[in-house]
Amino acid sequence: MHPKTAKAFAPAHISGIFIICTDTDPLLSGSMGAGICLESGAVTTVTPHDETIIRINGFDASAPTTLSAIKSLTDAPVLVETELNVPQGCGFGTSGAGALSAVLALNDALSLKLTLNELAEAAHTAEVINMTGLGDVAGQTFGGASIRKKPGMSASNIEKIPCSDETISWVSFGEISTRFVLSDEAKKSAINNAGKKRLRELMEKPTLPNLIIQSCKFAHEIELMSPKVKDAIEAVESAGGLASQAMLGNTVFAINDNSALSEFGKVHTSKISHAGAHLL
Repeated sequence: MHPKTAKAFAPAHISGIFIICTDTDPLLSGSMGAGICLESGAVTTVTPHDETIIRINGFDASAPTTLSAIKSLTDAPVLVETELNVPQGCGFGTSGAGALSAVLALNDALSLKLTLNELAEAAHTAEVINMTGLGDVAGQTFGGASIRKKPGMSASNIEKIPCSDETISWVSFGEISTRFVLSDEAKKSAINNAGKKRLRELMEKPTLPNLIIQSCKFAHEIELMSPKVKDAIEAVESAGGLASQAMLGNTVFAINDNSALSEFGKVHTSKISHAGAHLL
């Protein structure tokens, strides 16, 4: 038999609001909150190999979350090649997208016969254990703009916000360490207080514009905004658009951006991905 190569996609996920929920069981840990999936994201190819190697954009990478997710499902060595077209560590859920696309392709390449939910649970657990994210995998599994009413992976925890394939623009100014924020008790308390309030406001009016409005209020309240992020958001709002900060990243995302972001750096755009993670 020839080794089978399989390929899968997982969308980037911009988290706008989140509430940290920890449990001794990683499957029940995660976050409540809201976010948006993009047609930009991770495309991963998995091929049986003589040793397990992970490459991101052509370079060997440690990728602890992807490695943990794979090891939880198989001992078979594989070559994992991920192409990312969004920056890492900047609030796009790349570790979740990498792990989720990898396990989807792995399942197909090795005929593991697991369901999407089982694969997503492996990716989610790996994220929680490695402290690289909390709610991205849940959002990336179901696609679109979504509200996570409870932590963990169950579909019953997710409410989708109806929206068209709106274009999201963004400018990134660099990274924020997710691990650093998730291990700071005072910051966690501020995040959870603000998150609960903003999620309540969003649930009362679950629309894409309100998601961005509440996200922006949340970002102000938790005080992780750099001066550049503040300036860029104000510029978009002055030009009639809506913008907020991608969590957790030094990145501004916007809708109806009338080129205000272009003053701040290279503007990238992507439509909202309604599909969620899938095989290619």
